[in-house]
Amino acid sequence: MGVLQRISEQPRVPIGRITFHLQTSIYRKKGGEYEKVREYLKIGETKDIYGVNGDYIEIQDGLYIRNMDEHQYTMTFGELIVQGANVKSCSKNGIILRKLRPGLILRVVSLKFISNDVTVYGINEKEFISSDEEVQYVMGIFEFDADSTVLKNGQTIKFKKGDTAPYQRVDGHNLLLLDGTWLDISRLNGSFHGL
Repeated sequence: MGVLQRISEQPRVPIGRITFHLQTSIYRKKGGEYEKVREYLKIGETKDIYGVNGDYIEIQDGLYIRNMDEHQYTMTFGELIVQGANVKSCSKNGIILRKLRPGLILRVVSLKFISNDVTVYGINEKEFISSDEEVQYVMGIFEFDADSTVLKNGQTIKFKKGDTAPYQRVDGHNLLLLDGTWLDISRLNGSFHGL
């Protein structure tokens, strides 16, 4: 469910994913206006999100949906992996709600940037985890569409078609991988997948 990237293009990276709980109309932007197309998104279908423009959410393949009641869909913005033994979730007011076990993987349903160094991840409507905790944020996955050889930390690493590289952040043609190293994808063909 990704979008094929070409070397010369700036990568188009999904900011999240959306799953629909109701059959949903699809729109296409034509001449600056949104017009409804004949197809619909089915109940349970999931698409990558590329942006929000007023009342419209851009999904895969240059299509849009009209912003709807939040109970009609589930939107996620990556995952958190609990790494430390003392990670706690808190309420909006900072009250500790529970201790989380290491290895637990949680979907991120909201992001709030407090400063350049601190982000607060919402894991549901009532629980939040700070990036100050021992957690690993996973924004998405880059899937290799061809066998590739890359240089990483001065070593040559081979990837086969279909291999994936989970990443925390994208900066131009560079992916910040989970191990803290950067991967230059400017000469690679692959697709991005939201989580």
